[in-house]
Amino acid sequence: MDADKPKNEQPLFEVENNVYKGPTSPYSGTYKSIGEMVWKKINGFSDKIAQFDARTKETVTYKELQKKIAKCALWLQEQGIKPDDVVSVCTHNHVNALVPCLAATYVNAIFNPWDEEMNLPTALHVLQLTTPKIIFCNENSTNVVLQAIHETKCSPKVVVFGSHPKTISFASILSGYSDAQAAHFRYVENDNMKKAVCILHSSGTTGMPKGVEMSNYAMLSMNADSVIDLNEMVSLWFSSLYWISGTILSLKAISQGAKIIIYPEFDEEMTCILIEKYKVTWLFIGTSMTNRLIKAGYVKNYSLLSLKMIFCGGAILHQETQRDLKHILPHVEILQGYGMTEIGGIATCQNSYHKAGSCGIPVLNVQLKIADSNSGKALGPNQMGEAWLKSNNIMNGYYRNPEATRSTIDEEGWLHSGDLCYIDEDGELFVIDRLKDLIKYRGHQISPAEVETVLLTHPAILEVAVVAVPHPTDDEHPIAYATKKPGAEVTEKEIINFVANNMMDHFKLRAGVVFLDTFPYTGSGKIAKKELKAMAKKLAVQ
Repeated sequence: MDADKPKNEQPLFEVENNVYKGPTSPYSGTYKSIGEMVWKKINGFSDKIAQFDARTKETVTYKELQKKIAKCALWLQEQGIKPDDVVSVCTHNHVNALVPCLAATYVNAIFNPWDEEMNLPTALHVLQLTTPKIIFCNENSTNVVLQAIHETKCSPKVVVFGSHPKTISFASILSGYSDAQAAHFRYVENDNMKKAVCILHSSGTTGMPKGVEMSNYAMLSMNADSVIDLNEMVSLWFSSLYWISGTILSLKAISQGAKIIIYPEFDEEMTCILIEKYKVTWLFIGTSMTNRLIKAGYVKNYSLLSLKMIFCGGAILHQETQRDLKHILPHVEILQGYGMTEIGGIATCQNSYHKAGSCGIPVLNVQLKIADSNSGKALGPNQMGEAWLKSNNIMNGYYRNPEATRSTIDEEGWLHSGDLCYIDEDGELFVIDRLKDLIKYRGHQISPAEVETVLLTHPAILEVAVVAVPHPTDDEHPIAYATKKPGAEVTEKEIINFVANNMMDHFKLRAGVVFLDTFPYTGSGKIAKKELKAMAKKLAVQ
């Protein structure tokens, strides 16, 4: 990561009044919709393997995938699904998970992935927000979905991957149409590229998830960039379709004819087994997964020589972590990207010569500035502020929530990220923390990420997250939730003293340390800080 920048290379971005601008090239392809792009791409790859489910050992070719999508699309049309109707999908990763989403694009409907692990209040919220006509579920999520339907006036049809009472089986949909019928199906043409193709959801770190409405234009533009190249790659990731990374990577793989290894959940050793057994060449993992992969130590026990690229995202990948991973896997290019669902995915990305721990520079069609949150003034190099972004791939807005849209995207089109960042003298972005995660102690602003970075250097700590406990006189006190490395012994007092000895006074863990057997995680593998904050709130001094 610290290699010298190639000599005589043309600048990859421009700077104007402290605004950093990536190359500009508006989407100029011939496709008018994601449905058209997917239809034509899949037909071109025919007998090439599209998916391999490492758990069930099922292999799906592109020809077989097209047949499934067409049959599902025929069924959607038979149910009266029209353009702008919403089709929701609530499932883990498996060979049929993507089929209803793509079938929806074939009939110009809107696909809407849900978190398969959501609780009833969240299910009620997203159901009433998106009002889908049909919901596809896995067996584990069906009871919550049916209960949410029972408690609302919504009456969508429910399809299950597997079997469940009072639902339609997905298998019966596929068996209900002949191969000849599927072969005669054609996608419905789209006459408005700005029309919504999908509603993704924000992570809901400070409340219920918001619906992020993405247009065909944004998704096509994003798919056409060259940041992620899966051509001739054997790819592996664990993000479900609920996360923009899962959706983007699935579309990117189809557009490039890549082979995907499907496994529903991240496990440190299983990841190494999958890479070695199936000769995985391209891996996407979240930052938390990266930390766990390194510290679990299994990487050293397997031959991972097939691996060419690890792409990291989702949270802050610290300098030390990136260097440690590079030391363990010197033959692998390890890159970090920064982005948001609302900006259409990746906004900045590292090149191989960028500094470890940076998020790189703006990608195609993205503008970035570090703004003073009060004045909006663009700050200079190495000055801390909020990252504001512009992009051709920006969302249409929050679905059915114009007020939230106005509070996020200002009148000049800048999207306010909520991330505390700085850009160094070389134009590389460094993300410090979420502004809303900053802990306030007696006038000091404490970055949880700074404390976490120090704690991760302790030899006994496997994973850690720092959040705030409300305090009646000091505003907030930091508390650390941590898991220990296998066999490690360490006390709460030792960890408290470790921070006290390595950081300034206001960073002290005044609310203590809580050791967990395991962390709660989001579907994309991030530590679920919202759950930890709820736990910490109960510890508040009355």
